[in-house]
Amino acid sequence: MRIHAKILTFRPAPDQTTMNYDLVLSELRQASPFDLFRLQAAIGKLLDDPGRLTAIKHRLRPGMELTYFSTQENRLIPARLLEIRKTRVAVQDLESGKRWTIPLYMINLENVDADLTPQRNKADRLTLRINDRVGFKGRDGREIFGHVIKLNPKRARIKAGDTIWNVPYSLLFTVIDGEQGEDLLIPAGPGHGIPLEP
Repeated sequence: MRIHAKILTFRPAPDQTTMNYDLVLSELRQASPFDLFRLQAAIGKLLDDPGRLTAIKHRLRPGMELTYFSTQENRLIPARLLEIRKTRVAVQDLESGKRWTIPLYMINLENVDADLTPQRNKADRLTLRINDRVGFKGRDGREIFGHVIKLNPKRARIKAGDTIWNVPYSLLFTVIDGEQGEDLLIPAGPGHGIPLEP
């Protein structure tokens, strides 16, 4: 795999760089499964590097507020640090009040914007987050608007009004704030529907 794009961009703070996730992801989409596996193995070793973990621990203080990246929700979660352990920390989610232990490397100490930009208004598992507003066409051709409640490997669970839908990512489109104020069904022309399972 050859990476053609410059994947580091400068941050506002002097002498600090951060990854441009959209450029990295663009390159990774073209990688072979073996390339992805090989990178995953190398990244795993870097994540477990004792020097990196020690550097993270030196910046932490119990009681501090921070954010960590949740792979389940695909977004940053605000939390309070409760306890520092060898390779993990105990945190309390500020939104739900639940307590978790998470690996040190999940903490966003640099306050990096972790969002990925959807390509051409298309939604996918890498860019969608829990509570994102999305739409899709129902069986009868009506556009259905709702919000994401779960991200599964092949389909997203979408709540639209009182109904929960399992929708393939390929059928979803993102909704910009203000396009639809609430979960709605909007009629479309006949013959434009795609069969879906509620």
